Amino acid sequence: MPIWPSGPSRASYASVILLSTAMALLPLPTWAQGLGLTPEQMREDLVVLRDTWLPRDKSFDDAERRDFDRVVEAAFSNADAMSAADFALAVQKAAATSGNGHSTAAIGAALRTLPIRAWWFADGLYVVSTDEAHRDLLGARIIKLGELSSEEALVRVTPFISGTGTRVRYLSAAFLTSPDVLRAIGASTDDNVTLAISKDGNTNDITLAPASSRAPGDEGQPTKRVYSILVPDAQDNPNRWPHVLDTIAERSPTYAARTDVEQRWLDPDQRVLYLRSNSINGLGETPLQLKLGEILAKSVVAKHPRAVVIDLRFNNGGDFFNTILFSQALPKLMPRDGRIMVLVGRATFSAALVTAAMLKGASQGNVMLIGEPMGDAGHFWAEGDDVKLPNSGIEVHYSDAFQDYETGCEDPDKCYWPTVAFGPRGISLKPDILIDPTFADYAAGRDPVLEKAIELAR
Repeated sequence: MPIWPSGPSRASYASVILLSTAMALLPLPTWAQGLGLTPEQMREDLVVLRDTWLPRDKSFDDAERRDFDRVVEAAFSNADAMSAADFALAVQKAAATSGNGHSTAAIGAALRTLPIRAWWFADGLYVVSTDEAHRDLLGARIIKLGELSSEEALVRVTPFISGTGTRVRYLSAAFLTSPDVLRAIGASTDDNVTLAISKDGNTNDITLAPASSRAPGDEGQPTKRVYSILVPDAQDNPNRWPHVLDTIAERSPTYAARTDVEQRWLDPDQRVLYLRSNSINGLGETPLQLKLGEILAKSVVAKHPRAVVIDLRFNNGGDFFNTILFSQALPKLMPRDGRIMVLVGRATFSAALVTAAMLKGASQGNVMLIGEPMGDAGHFWAEGDDVKLPNSGIEVHYSDAFQDYETGCEDPDKCYWPTVAFGPRGISLKPDILIDPTFADYAAGRDPVLEKAIELAR
């Protein structure tokens, strides 16, 4: 069953695929041949991708398989001129023809980065973190990346990113600060990239070389947890990069260190409970489901909060079996006039999206979603496993189980069985209140999504 990308930030997928294929057929430059892979090794990996990985991934329809074949054939033909980064991007582009966010290659570590980190806000693409030498760029709006406007660059990078338009917008924040990616999409012709930036009412051009080291928050895989761009590294973190929020003493709790679940009361009377989660996997010795069970018993049942705010905005997922019981129980355990507000955004993905869906499905008329559209549609392919390409070592994830959390699934032969057993039916996962923060809000330390939830909890 095809999963077609959608969303205001994504161009027509068919037209983008045509652009992608045309670009792939152009001769690739010889500027960086021989960085660890021979052309024959690249071709061997492409054969494994085609003959081993593709048959295991169930998310492709016939048209998408033809697109996959064209991308792989172009890469096979151009292997003599490919760098390691070119090859990694070709693998990712092939996986992305599925249009399915879970069918993707882990190539972030193969891509170099510029000495800046940027994020899409409602009003554009802004620099939020830099290395020490470029701290004067903090807060600058990126108008152009090489030859392309930031919006044109977003369209050009689309074929390299798996998933919906919202997912593309999310992950592009990391892809578009890689000189390897900018070369691949035609924004630049060499390692040094010229940016047109606007700051304090002035517009300037600045040329950046690749960074000598990554930001500590990249964790060696800069496309894995892209939301870390918005979270300043701890002050004692060696080699930390300066950040826009460094001067903000009072920050939203969402911009804190990664955790499986954290709770705090947002009012002195302990009537508004705030739960933040960055992972649906347990972090630490105590399993996540036990932590959530304790929260239900000691903070919800015992204290009768007027509202519970569940912040899943920076949660890429994990194992949704860890949250099924919590999600089914919480709406039923709230006081009669209690409310549950689930904060969601473009980084809310996979098991985090499922957790939001389970809460909405169990709603007693007391659950609402606030924020941006989540990072996937209500139906998608997931589960599966990784295939490791033998020469490059790139791990490519395939998806083999269909899930639908809006219409619902009733046939375990067609859908992932937990979706049939526990999944909601007939709900919408669109935010009930849509909020896309501006850079000015963020840089001032404001969190309009959380502020709206607190306003509704009064």
